[in-house]
Amino acid sequence: MAHITGGLGVKSIAVDRRTTIMLADDDPVALKRSTGALEGAGFRVVAATDGRTALQQALGRKVDLIIMDVSIPQLSGVETCHCLKAMPKTQKIPVVLTAAKKDPAAKALAERTHGSVRVLRKPFTDEDLVSVARRLVRSKSLI
Repeated sequence: MAHITGGLGVKSIAVDRRTTIMLADDDPVALKRSTGALEGAGFRVVAATDGRTALQQALGRKVDLIIMDVSIPQLSGVETCHCLKAMPKTQKIPVVLTAAKKDPAAKALAERTHGSVRVLRKPFTDEDLVSVARRLVRSKSLI
């Protein structure tokens, strides 16, 4: 375990360096920024730029948290999430969908899945992203 300090103004917690977060976003700037923020907080990051790749990554390795945009190509974030929640190997992985404030698809999905999916509204700060990731990884480790 590495002790991560609150460099982003977030309370410090211990983060296991083996904790892996998959980011799925087709916007290279957003993907790079989010990757940098999460890696800076001590997480290992695996990236995908479309839904099919995200699904393959989740099935092919240990992923502790998935953060994906609702509008990624090939399989949308919503479709990818449905697939993940339908498979025993991936159904318990916490999922955070990122969506524009006015995108009703993410809100509807979060409501239908009874909280197993969270929604992070864009634009969000690096601090928001790291805070959500830490909270979900910590709560998952208590299960």
